Amino acid sequence: MEIAIAIDSYDDLFSDFDIRSYGERAISRDLLDELRLRLRKAGPGSASDLVFLVPREARKEGDEELIVERLRRFFEERRAHYLREDRRNARLAALFVAIGLALSPAASLAAARLGARPLLTDFLLIPAWFFVWNGLELFLKGRGEYRRKRAYYESLAASRTSFRDIEGYAPR
Repeated sequence: MEIAIAIDSYDDLFSDFDIRSYGERAISRDLLDELRLRLRKAGPGSASDLVFLVPREARKEGDEELIVERLRRFFEERRAHYLREDRRNARLAALFVAIGLALSPAASLAAARLGARPLLTDFLLIPAWFFVWNGLELFLKGRGEYRRKRAYYESLAASRTSFRDIEGYAPR
């Protein structure tokens, strides 16, 4: 599938506040939002061609190669970031569940050895349940979000990016 986006100049792809070279500039939030909308409409894993339509007189082949590499590197960095966050989230969720499961028998054992009242035993179980439920929530809710974002950037990183003249462009 082809996603075609018309731009007036290469600067439309980058942040207005960043004046570094094309190889280092921050990617425009507007571009990322537009890509997210287009990919959502097309369905997951659909971006195979990303085409930027530029007026013929504004095109510079050397800049285009640099920009394509910058975009690919950005998408790959974001994909790797969300992969790391997904793994970190899974470890934190597992730690929370382990703490909760360890606290539960520890609270019962401590209450039994100290001859505590049932109310104290119930009170000591609250942190155990807190850790177990929060760990499960982190695992189920957080991982889905990270995986969606990772899949989005994965599909963008795998896409073929090119520039074409806007004059005479006909969508495929």
